[in-house]
Amino acid sequence: MYAHKLMIALIVGFMALSSIHVYAEEQELKPYVGSEAFERMKQLAGSWEGNMDMGKGPMKVATSYKVTSNGSALIETVFEGAPHEMVTVYHDDSKHQINFTHYCSLANQPKMNLTTVEGNTLTFDLSGDSDIDAKHETHMHAAAITFDGKDQITQQWTKFESGKENQIVKVSYSRIK
Repeated sequence: MYAHKLMIALIVGFMALSSIHVYAEEQELKPYVGSEAFERMKQLAGSWEGNMDMGKGPMKVATSYKVTSNGSALIETVFEGAPHEMVTVYHDDSKHQINFTHYCSLANQPKMNLTTVEGNTLTFDLSGDSDIDAKHETHMHAAAITFDGKDQITQQWTKFESGKENQIVKVSYSRIK
């Protein structure tokens, strides 16, 4: 009797899951259209190559951007495959403002909110709800992304240590075609 009830429960469960899957496939999901700043960021999708100097001389850096989650998120991957690979996920918040979480090689995850848009530059600053002890923890505190053309961008990352600006890293990128 127990085996019979178990079999019926499994069949009902499978049918429920199957109907959810069919329902999801039948729904036409319209691609997400975000804030003007987020839509501009989504245009970065693809592969990029850059030059940067973190105080040890110029070095090349490869970065990729991928639009995911029905167009509602943009994943940036820097130093792909290296031990110090970093990922940043950009998305709009509930107020339709772009922000991001940066999964840093410093082993923390600063959240940043858009603070200004001036010309072709988006400027971000550490969010008040970021899980960072800004006075004591070394972290990325600010970032700026400048669109220098369709296939050219410049990023500027500001690192804080002991509550103060410690280093500014600039990266000049070109799209790989």
